[in-house]
Amino acid sequence: MNEDLQEQACWLLLVFESGLSTRIVNDILVTWCKQLGRSLRDFFAASVEEWNATCHLKPEIVQKLEQAKEKSAAQAFLVERLQDEHIRVVTVLDPAYPLLLKSALSRTHIPPILFCMGDLEILKRQTIAIIGARNANEQSLAFTRAAASYFAAHGANVISGNARGVDRSAYEGATSTDGCTTVVLPHGIHRLSKVQLRDLQPRIEHGTVLLVSQFHPDAPWVVSRAMERNNVVTGLAQVVIVAEADSKGGTWEGANGALKQGRRLYVRQPDSTTLPGNNLLLEKGGRALSWPSEDLAAVLLPVLQEGDMEREKQQALSVPPDQLSLLIRTD
Repeated sequence: MNEDLQEQACWLLLVFESGLSTRIVNDILVTWCKQLGRSLRDFFAASVEEWNATCHLKPEIVQKLEQAKEKSAAQAFLVERLQDEHIRVVTVLDPAYPLLLKSALSRTHIPPILFCMGDLEILKRQTIAIIGARNANEQSLAFTRAAASYFAAHGANVISGNARGVDRSAYEGATSTDGCTTVVLPHGIHRLSKVQLRDLQPRIEHGTVLLVSQFHPDAPWVVSRAMERNNVVTGLAQVVIVAEADSKGGTWEGANGALKQGRRLYVRQPDSTTLPGNNLLLEKGGRALSWPSEDLAAVLLPVLQEGDMEREKQQALSVPPDQLSLLIRTD
């Protein structure tokens, strides 16, 4: 196994096999990789005494790390399998890791690893996330399909979270054009069904679909992972659109998370009080999108223009990060 794959196997050990929280993992990365400039291969080859002297780890953390080392052979096999499947392991040290995501999330929430299938250049486009309920009504789904199709046809990367309802409609709308879309999975990338892969594979190969997962490739869907996934969906976007939300649940939390991330939030304005979550988000500062509308461009073009301005501002202000420089934040 070459050194790159050995290093990737060590990343999998630290992130997924140690049982440590994202915050503790990122603390180790800041100290060992950022401040000392050393690899994770060196980290797992080091003694407990060196761990303690450099990273000041508690005994229970050391115990978990030692237990993780016992699974190194399995992780080595996994990274070779991922390579054969053309699944890229993008670490937070990798220059390809999305800068927008780093700047949106604190050290407690930044995923140390992203598993990706497809062209990562898609993430350099203007990015617009469309989020909403799994059981959204037909008007919300029609809005989602129309908006996703419009944005993708006009060069934006439409981001969604791979659930039924609004997520699925966003994917369908974006792929109805020759535009681009990013699908952020709420589970491991190996958990895609054969039917899903048959649909996705040609689009991935064509360069119009990018799959992203922050979870171990074999991790199943659970509610907590779906909630974590929402932070990545909104963190990857300059603009977030809410098609339909209740006053609680995943879409509600995702929309409020987007506001905390400083994202521009647009909300489909309901024609009645039937969508309480949408109305509450408008009261919290979301910008209204009228729907239905006879003039789609009049409703959506300002969103596209604002997203493009946000992208230009971010590019003008952004300096390529010095490895984990953005993780030095302590918020």
